[in-house]
Amino acid sequence: MPGPYQVTIYTALPGTPLVDKQGRPDGTSAAGHMWYQISDGEIKNSYGFAPKEHVASSGPGKGYDTDSRAYQNPAYSRTMEVTPEQYARLKQYGEAAVKEDWRYFKGEYNGASNSCVDFTWGALKHAGFEIHRPQVAVHDGTVVTPEYRGPIESHFDGRLKPGHNKVDIQQITAPVPGSPLNSETTNPPPANRSLLQHLLSENDASPEQRQTAEQFKEALGERLGMLGLSDRQVSTLAAAAAKEHTRHVGQGDVQSFHLSKDGSTIAMRQTHAPLREFDVGTALGRSEQSHWNEAIAMDRSRTAEAPTTQNVPYAWSSAQDTSSPAIEAPVLSRT
Repeated sequence: MPGPYQVTIYTALPGTPLVDKQGRPDGTSAAGHMWYQISDGEIKNSYGFAPKEHVASSGPGKGYDTDSRAYQNPAYSRTMEVTPEQYARLKQYGEAAVKEDWRYFKGEYNGASNSCVDFTWGALKHAGFEIHRPQVAVHDGTVVTPEYRGPIESHFDGRLKPGHNKVDIQQITAPVPGSPLNSETTNPPPANRSLLQHLLSENDASPEQRQTAEQFKEALGERLGMLGLSDRQVSTLAAAAAKEHTRHVGQGDVQSFHLSKDGSTIAMRQTHAPLREFDVGTALGRSEQSHWNEAIAMDRSRTAEAPTTQNVPYAWSSAQDTSSPAIEAPVLSRT
């Protein structure tokens, strides 16, 4: 009879190197990832959840069984021996997702509310894992989190950023205390993280801001590179684009980015008019960090104020004219 049974829970930071099915370098993780792997002592199976469309922040999702092979040196992992019943439940949950059978987990991906993090915690709850929330005292001795032992809270689906789930994973109660299989592994952060990836690891850029930056790179990154801009300069412009979208978020989602023929101006087309533009030279005159700092500050300010629709600039109704006199489409070139 195979065994002992075990599960390993992984978190990977933005910038984690990826390889393809042939083991060849395949870029880096844009926003990080969380998944789990099970073993019956002989065969290992990994299960994760991500959008079907590579850069999408929302849309149809898919269960993947390739994450342990694809993600190289993830930042953190915890391995625990589990009972045969827990192993069977973890496999049941993961195999269903790979087959796009969503009886245990919602198959619609959303980076903020139904992501790889939610999927992994859902698997642990499905298998009946328990958690120990210790008492946490502030400087005056006041207990702010009462000690709690028992099943993982039904309301808890993890923290937004995969890397921030380490503290919660460490609070899971080992199903087989004292097992020699129980272990933790920590790797250094990826050495070549871009500033954007570092911000996504450590700071509070929203999923929408991340999506805008990645969407910008997908649309114009190659074209800007052909014009002689470095990867760092493209990342700076991506941060500026995320900032501009945050500034004009009332106009809706970004539909497309355009580059003027002389490469001096970038235009952003959203759900509602007008077309928004920013100057490439001016944007490159500031650091990527400063663009992100401003974008995050604007987003926090908007969240704190919680304005109604009437108070949001450019909160356009579907009945309004969406024609835009700001820039003529023929002047722009799409990649």
